[in-house]
This record gives sequence, C-alpha cells and structure tokens, in this order.
Amino acid sequence: MQDNSLFTLLFWQLYHEGAVISLLELLLYHSAACEALGDSIVDLIDYCHRTLLRSAASPSSSSRHHPSLADSPVLKHLDVSHLEANIAIRCIAILRFLAGHADNLSEIVTSRMLTTTDVPLLAVQLLTDQRPWIRREKRRRMGSDDSGSRDDGDDEIVEIYDNGQWRPCTDDEASGSNGGQLHPVAAHLWLLLLSLLMNPVAPRKYELNDFRCQQLLKLRSNLNDYVIDQIPPLAQFEQWLVQLSVVGAHQVWRHSGPTQKPFILELVAEMRQLLLKQLAVKWTAILDGQRQFLSDESPETVQRLAAIYDPEHLETTFNHCTANATVPTTSSAAQINRQTCTATSSCTLCDKQAQHRCSRCRCQHYCSKECQVADWPNHKSDCKPALKPLTRRDGNHLLLLQQ
Repeated sequence: MQDNSLFTLLFWQLYHEGAVISLLELLLYHSAACEALGDSIVDLIDYCHRTLLRSAASPSSSSRHHPSLADSPVLKHLDVSHLEANIAIRCIAILRFLAGHADNLSEIVTSRMLTTTDVPLLAVQLLTDQRPWIRREKRRRMGSDDSGSRDDGDDEIVEIYDNGQWRPCTDDEASGSNGGQLHPVAAHLWLLLLSLLMNPVAPRKYELNDFRCQQLLKLRSNLNDYVIDQIPPLAQFEQWLVQLSVVGAHQVWRHSGPTQKPFILELVAEMRQLLLKQLAVKWTAILDGQRQFLSDESPETVQRLAAIYDPEHLETTFNHCTANATVPTTSSAAQINRQTCTATSSCTLCDKQAQHRCSRCRCQHYCSKECQVADWPNHKSDCKPALKPLTRRDGNHLLLLQQ
C-alpha cells in the first residue's frame, strides 16, 4: 500500500510537471515570450538539460509499471514512462525555440547552451543513440502452437511517439530507413544543432576539441538525402560536417572571424538552489501532506482535483500567491480597479450571468466574447494590467513559487 501511494504521488507530480512544460512549449514558440523570461531563462535551460540527461541515462521502458501495482485494478494502467517521455520531448522543443530566437536574446543564453550545458553534444546523443521518440518493450505472449502445446514467451513491441501517444510501428518506420516523413522530435534536434553550430558567434564560444569532433561526425550517417529534402537548410550543415572531417577542427572555423572568447558575466541559476535551501526541512511534511490528500477518495477531494485547471480556480490561486508575495502593481489606476472589483458575476454590457472575465485587468465580467468586443471601446481606457512581470532582481518570483 505504501508503494502504491508513492507511485500515485510520483504520477501526480509528473502529470502536473508535464502540464506546465506543455504550456511553456506553446508560449516559447513566440520570440516575445522568450524575451519575457528575462534572467529566469537560465533556470529553464538548466531544467531542460537535467531532464534530458536523466532521460538519456535511463532505458525507455524501465519505469513503465511498478512491480507492486500488479494487483491494483486502477494503478496498474498508469504509464509513468509516457509522462517522462512527454516531458523530455517538450524540453527538446523548448531548447530548439530558445536557440532559434537566440538573436533576440542575451548572449549569455547562447553561451549557456554551448559552453556550460553543452547542448550540441546532448542533441547528438539523443539523435543518434537514444531517440526518445522510440521505445521497445517486451510483453508477455500467452497462447498455443499448432500442436496444442502452450507457447509462452516475450514479444518485443516497437512503439513510436505520435501526437502525444505511443502507437505500434514497424522496424523500418522506427529506423527511418524507408525514407518516410521525418519525426517531429528528430526535426527539432536537427534544427537545434543547426541554430547553435551555424550561429555566427559559435566559433567564439564553442571549442571544437577532438572528442566533440568525434561525436559530431556521427551525424553524417543520419544526415541523408531524405532528411535534407525535408529540412533544406541542413545542406549547409552537411557541408560543414564534411569540412570538419577533412580539414579538422582547427581549420573549419578559421574564416569565421576571431576566435578569441569574449569576457561574459555568467548568470547563476539560483531559483532551484534557493528553493531547495529554503524548503530543505519541509520536504517530509510536504510529502506526507500530499500523500494524505491523494489517498482521500471523498467527493470533495475528487471535485478539488477536477477543478485544478479550471480558469477561475487558477486565477484565485494566482491572486492569493501574488497577494502574499506583495507584488507591486503597474499603476495606481490598476490598484483602484482591483479594489473596486466586486464578486458579482453579471455581464458588464447586458447584465446576464457572466462566465468570463477580462484577462488583462481581471475586473470586468462578460457573458460572451461578443459582449466583450462590443464593450471594448468603453473599457479600453480603464483596462490596465493588474500585475507587472516578476523578475529575479526583486526576489518576488521565489515567494510566488513557494506559494
């Protein structure tokens, strides 16, 4: 029973971690979202790097089912490896987006990905050896042969990650030898390598020693005509790999300008370390509280779990956290607006029951999008952002995370 509760807690944590990382993936597709991260982008890069290292170091199916769940009719269907693979794949996409928007970000970000975490080598390992979008599992076969004797054994099932789900596939589809469509995760890795190594500042930040050259040249066997046809910019990257194999690391970047490394002040990823330090004595209490909460099967607890991602519930939680963090507002007008907001839920325009609220000031209620659009000319002058963005410099992001 204790193992089941711990496994349920693990599944619960991974589920919410996957939800947050999926939201980040959607947002960071846009350059403005990457710029809005500010200094916290260093913490995000380190998180993605740790997650991918953990994924590359563990077999794809080692944690699919816990042995103690065989007798549980509910928990035995929980697939932890699906959640772990989903998080790792979305971390790949996030790193690819950050590298693609590197021109609009600080040089410290590119230096972090090239020097501190060595993302290119990690991408090579994932692309050539690990391939996190493929998993092989042995499943028990039970049946009888033609003579009527029982034939029990293990069948190896090959599955591919497709649109958030695992589906069976053939060996040719898994290996990509049939010249089919390039898997989206593989495309993200190729574009990540292209964005980092073909960046004009890469010669100044990424030292091509013998080991790195040896690992990068493994890509030549995977960079075939089918891949280049689907991602044409990789033709330039293929030529760069050919030059690397012929003239060596010391000559491949000699026409790219001076290779002297600039003096760069490196940001420290302090968010995780500060949280671990401040919550070091509370982990046992947090674990016991969550285990007790998840073991409660009352209707009230089920309703609370179902309402976690309800927009009104999220807004209430965010307001509570930011109120405790004492985050300053952008203007006195925004403070006045929040003070005059009432708990009524009637539409501002037609007085019908309102189900929505202005996402910017979070004060005006509306029953539909049509009413909100119609009222915008009157509301535009009074609509002020309720909160200013959190930064690492004011320290309020740590208070918000603790809440």
